[in-house]
Amino acid sequence: MNTELEVIPLKARLRHSGLVLTALAAIIASPVLAQSGKTGERVMIPTLQSADKDLGVQAAEAIRSQLQKQTNVRDLVVVPKADINNSLISSGYSTTEALAPGDAKALATLVRAPQYLEGAVTKTPTGYKIDSRLIISRDMTRGQALPAAQGGKLDDAASQVAHAIQDARRQLPGEEACHNAVAQGRYQEGVAAARAAMSRYPNANIAAACLVDAYAGLKMDDSVIVVSERIRASDPRNIVALRRLAEMYRAKNDTTRELAVLGSLAAADPTNIKLLQDIVNQYAATGHAQQAIPLVRDLLQNNPGDPQLLNLAWLVYLNAKDYQGAIDVGNEMVRVDTATATADYYSRLAGAYAALNQPQKASEAAARGAAKFPNDPNLALYAAQSLYKAGQLQQALVVARKAVAANPKNPPGYFLLATIQGALNQYDDVINTLNQAKAAGADPTALSQIALQQGSNAYKAGQGSKDRADFQRAIKFLQLSDQLQSSADAKFLLGASAFSLGQSATIDANEKRSCDLARTARDAFNLAQINLPAGGQKYPNEAAQLLTAIPQFTPAVDNEIKRFCK
Repeated sequence: MNTELEVIPLKARLRHSGLVLTALAAIIASPVLAQSGKTGERVMIPTLQSADKDLGVQAAEAIRSQLQKQTNVRDLVVVPKADINNSLISSGYSTTEALAPGDAKALATLVRAPQYLEGAVTKTPTGYKIDSRLIISRDMTRGQALPAAQGGKLDDAASQVAHAIQDARRQLPGEEACHNAVAQGRYQEGVAAARAAMSRYPNANIAAACLVDAYAGLKMDDSVIVVSERIRASDPRNIVALRRLAEMYRAKNDTTRELAVLGSLAAADPTNIKLLQDIVNQYAATGHAQQAIPLVRDLLQNNPGDPQLLNLAWLVYLNAKDYQGAIDVGNEMVRVDTATATADYYSRLAGAYAALNQPQKASEAAARGAAKFPNDPNLALYAAQSLYKAGQLQQALVVARKAVAANPKNPPGYFLLATIQGALNQYDDVINTLNQAKAAGADPTALSQIALQQGSNAYKAGQGSKDRADFQRAIKFLQLSDQLQSSADAKFLLGASAFSLGQSATIDANEKRSCDLARTARDAFNLAQINLPAGGQKYPNEAAQLLTAIPQFTPAVDNEIKRFCK
């Protein structure tokens, strides 16, 4: 896994290059850098987070002072306050405000400090409290949470932090050896180096993170989980451990644990936009987009008008089926960046309105999209659907035909066209539409279901109207459905429709002394006898009842044919 991550907060993106360029001259001219190679590694202590700006500055200087007192310059060099301030001032940064994580990493790199401190200082009823982490400059996700320091005086708390920094740095030579070994694929050497580092500092989470990388390279998944959970227990904000755990639980299909880890990962670094985007995408991938909504809402609130985040939020709201939220974000997205108003955008927007049962707005959105992308079949289909739901059948018919013409292998297009034609009582057109779809290579299963639905509707209509035309229409659709894909449903309804047709024709043939009706009755009963046994596989009682009734009509039909067909 690539753990190198440098995410510059949005507010600092434009200024970051200036920080790199303008600070360089000041750093090179630094008296400390001008010394010979007899000095130790450099560590940077920037301004700490604090509700009191002065306190954040004072705490940082107190830690620098204590660390300088406790160490020898041959072992460790504390980057002077002047060097830090010169770099910040020349780049337009405040010297009294704590830096964002990405900016702190950039500044540490500029002042050539392999490690830097991030932390916060607060006043307590009895004095001061400092919470801090020692961070590796080459990878800001790798840090060591230091013990909370408290003291009646600021220098007392700062002294504790200084001691903790020295203790935590005992793991660094071994961690660097582990890092180099893992980078070269020498994972067993990495394991040995990490373990040696951890023996020098029992709570060595920076070295433990490298041990996790080495275990991952060796495909020792259970060991990855064990060490990562150990890191997480002592440092819930450790991004390396949390990422590894998310990967491992995902690989094991343990969605419950994976989602819990993703939540912790989001809370670990809420200013890291790239990290949050990855987490949001993973929520969606696991089918839990709803849980990503609070994250994208915070991202948009903290970074208003960012096109990339708006697009991410748009997709998250859609996946979470929060259609009103999607519509609101989508409108803002295309306002900020008109290039995002694609054919897909209009299709999804129309779908969102349709899901909210707002057919008029869905129709308007689809129409806007169709006007901009006249050859897009999906937009034409959405427009037709919206017009149909709005009751504008003739307009829907025209647009549906365009949708089918644009994509002749799209079963939903044929289904919609056939549905509209059926609503307009254009039953012959429905038959033609289904045959055209079959010739175009559309899925016969879907087409069979369309014909089955039309046949079922016609049969139900005939049951109420007792009109032979309804039963005849049902037979045509059901025969087509069975031809496209044979089914017990189609065969039973075909037999039932034929029986009802035969029953009606028998009665009317006798009253009207009609040869044609008598022959219609005979053919209908024959059709029923052919199809009802197969339909009886799914509807045994109903089929048996109809098959038993047919012989009661046969003598009368035969008699009518003899009498009327001369």
